[in-house]
Amino acid sequence: MPRATAFSVIRLTNASSATEACEVIRRSITHCCALDHNGDAAVLSAWLANKTPDNVAAWMMAPGAMAWGAMRNSDMVGFALLARGALALCYEVLRQGVGRGLLEAAEEGARDAGLDALALESTRTAEPFYRHHGYVPCGPMQHWAGLQALPMRKPL
Repeated sequence: MPRATAFSVIRLTNASSATEACEVIRRSITHCCALDHNGDAAVLSAWLANKTPDNVAAWMMAPGAMAWGAMRNSDMVGFALLARGALALCYEVLRQGVGRGLLEAAEEGARDAGLDALALESTRTAEPFYRHHGYVPCGPMQHWAGLQALPMRKPL
């Protein structure tokens, strides 16, 4: 069932929305995650390399995957993907309640799928957001192509 946030509606979505979701992901990484890529073209290029509409569609169609889009009017402004029992993607416009709505939808989806906890790998940019919502570090910092990702987990 769709849920409303202050500025958008969060709803389940499918691979037919992959192009829009990909645009949200790429825009969020490029503009909102500067703390992570520091404007380094090589780091940004490596991060964006697999963020294509075809890949996003494949991720959304994987067995057991669930995806949500945050819609403002007819525009997608946020996207979250639950895959292999973890929050694989959660990207949005910052500080407008969209991320919170997406995270709540993903947590509800995880509970409905029988998960007792939700894991994710947080960027440096998103770490304070996830901590604020009850996620705690659960492993050593991961490093890849100039990026850092902190494994985090929250009991549901």
